Amino acid sequence: MNKKLIAVAVAAGLALPMVSAQAVEAAGKKLEVYGKLHLAVQSNDDALDTTNDNWQVNSIDSRLGFKGAIPLDGGLTGTYKFELGVAAADEGTSTYDTVGGDEVTVKEKSGITRRNMYLGLKGGFGEVRLGRHDSPLKMAQGKFDQFGDTVGDLKFAGDEDGENRNDSSITYLGKFDKFAVNIQLVPGEGNGTTSGQGISDTTSIAVSYKDGPLYVAVANDSYDSTGGAAEDSLTRIVATYKMGDMQFGLLSQSGVEAPDTAAAKEDWLGFSFGMKMGKNNKLKFQHITVEDSAATALESTHTSIGFDHKLGKKGTVYAMYNTIEEKAATTSKDESQLSVGYILKF
Repeated sequence: MNKKLIAVAVAAGLALPMVSAQAVEAAGKKLEVYGKLHLAVQSNDDALDTTNDNWQVNSIDSRLGFKGAIPLDGGLTGTYKFELGVAAADEGTSTYDTVGGDEVTVKEKSGITRRNMYLGLKGGFGEVRLGRHDSPLKMAQGKFDQFGDTVGDLKFAGDEDGENRNDSSITYLGKFDKFAVNIQLVPGEGNGTTSGQGISDTTSIAVSYKDGPLYVAVANDSYDSTGGAAEDSLTRIVATYKMGDMQFGLLSQSGVEAPDTAAAKEDWLGFSFGMKMGKNNKLKFQHITVEDSAATALESTHTSIGFDHKLGKKGTVYAMYNTIEEKAATTSKDESQLSVGYILKF
């Protein structure tokens, strides 16, 4: 191809995003392109099975998203979000066991995954969103989790973690002074035999209160049974309190996160602590115990300690140590991970 034509094509390609951005602003719209890259070097140690001992480079919850708000008639605003999970590391098959026995792949597979994707309408009544969205119970944790999006994330503490992102959902977000009410309905979209048919076969409701340093939330997820069993549910209670440069957090939850799984009930109790040290440093600690109702009567602990150092507003490096221990009459686990990570937001 002629070099001049190549130069023109490249120039046009570079100019197109600027033209598009100007067109968006001219139409009174706001489009934000954002993302986060998170990679960590991690050492895995399994005290009971040395074949699981290895070193990894993991991409953890890296993402690319598009979101914005468009003014509409009648004082309304149209909102949207389209967020994708991306992996900056190669596909991996290494796994480690979480509390309760499930194996979880920490290394993300190469390619693209779906995160929150919704279309919303916002006004004086609050906001209604349709699409794929975090459940209100998941959002109710607030800032309790000091190790979100790392191997120490609370979602790895047990099987019935409640950290769900639901497809085909109807989500309402309302704020009333110091209170917030979030409600999500998930239609069954099924045949009534293997899956439900109602508009609210899965329901998630959360009520929270925030006043200065205090945050308290109560949330419940309920699941209609299609197999004739009693309706299952999961309840979460969270409280965090800031005292100067320190934050203390408590979490309690009990139940299951899916229909027809009452035998898998778990009781959780968690404590988190974070302390800022100067402008750019933070010391973190988190401990969660889980006990299930199965015949094995598993008693488990998930403990993490870490140190963050900020590199300005967009960058963070950290080091953390994470352990998972499980004790029962017939089985046990004793695993740990040492991680050094780097997060860059854009």
